[in-house]
Amino acid sequence: MYEMKIYLLNNTKPYSEDEEEYTGAWFLCPVDFDEVKEKLGVESEEEIEVADYELPFSIGTDTPLWEINVNCRMVLSLEGTPLGNEIEAIQRKWFTSFEDFIDHKEEIRHYDVEDSESLARHLLLEEHLCGELSQKLAEHMDYAAFGRELEESSEYLFTTSGVFRYQ
Repeated sequence: MYEMKIYLLNNTKPYSEDEEEYTGAWFLCPVDFDEVKEKLGVESEEEIEVADYELPFSIGTDTPLWEINVNCRMVLSLEGTPLGNEIEAIQRKWFTSFEDFIDHKEEIRHYDVEDSESLARHLLLEEHLCGELSQKLAEHMDYAAFGRELEESSEYLFTTSGVFRYQ
């Protein structure tokens, strides 16, 4: 997981004689507003705007700080998990927003496998996707071919953290 941070501007002091830009600073997330007040000299959230960010979700210049902090805490709660490692890829594949991802994260299945052939083997032999296979049939299965079909399916997302399925 990378460091989550946002660049906030004090929009009440657009220019000063010593500087050519708005007064702004980077803040680690979740952001402590007391630190913002101290660094930027503001009294309320209406006096700040987001100028830049490094987050695993999108925000706008007017996204409230409390909302950014809530989302950052959700990301932190997933830190160190396969789901947390692949938030951006999963969201891009199946969801239109970070909130949608969070609402449905319990419906995302993770398979700790290295490749599509391993996934095929797991689904057929462990989860009995096609029912219980006899030993003889299992020996003759083309797991690589079935795995390629799974990889082409929109139901699966193959990542460095394993394979995910959302339905």
